[in-house]
Amino acid sequence: MSEKEDLAWKKCTKCGFLQHVSHIRCLNCKNIDFTLVKAEERCKLVTYTILKAPPAEFRTQDSYALGIVEFKNGIKALGQLSSQENLRSGMELKPVYKKICNNLDGQEVHAYVFEPIT
Repeated sequence: MSEKEDLAWKKCTKCGFLQHVSHIRCLNCKNIDFTLVKAEERCKLVTYTILKAPPAEFRTQDSYALGIVEFKNGIKALGQLSSQENLRSGMELKPVYKKICNNLDGQEVHAYVFEPIT
């Protein structure tokens, strides 16, 4: 089982640009000083698509939904949606960390999945 990771991004202290934590310099201004910004509990669905020909790791599913979500503090993320039903841009979602598949070596893969808030 993989360890849960926080949904967090780096915010440049010089220009305010938000970027993935793996980058060592600001993609906008090349600054090297950042603050860590964590995602909030809720987000909104910006857009989505239904994958009808999923990759081999998802061979047990005929299809699944991927979406881009945006948190109130401007952070955006791409992730699997828990349902393909009743999706609409602007709907509120919450991130839930869980197993999404087994990789081709049979090991569990965990990630954040975005579930509708009811």
